[in-house]
Amino acid sequence: MTAFMPVTLRFCDNTTMLVSSVAEAARALSQQWPDKTAPGYVEAARLVTLAVDGTCCQRIAFEALTKAARQQNIVVAKPKSRAHDWLDAVAGW
Repeated sequence: MTAFMPVTLRFCDNTTMLVSSVAEAARALSQQWPDKTAPGYVEAARLVTLAVDGTCCQRIAFEALTKAARQQNIVVAKPKSRAHDWLDAVAGW
């Protein structure tokens, strides 16, 4: 089981990476992003570094990474599975 809901990122060199932990987030930040000077990226890098050191909440750091990735449009959208459709139908009853 992963610490967070996994997110797939597609970098500028067209490689993809599944990220589901702060350690993987740190590796993802070293990949080819569209703009490493963007405020969202800089903040995510700062918070992920602090989380790896143990001085920041891991959830906050991971959310900062996913926010920065969405801002730079590198999150790969995945279609919902049939299980999600089934759960949505059950929840609607």
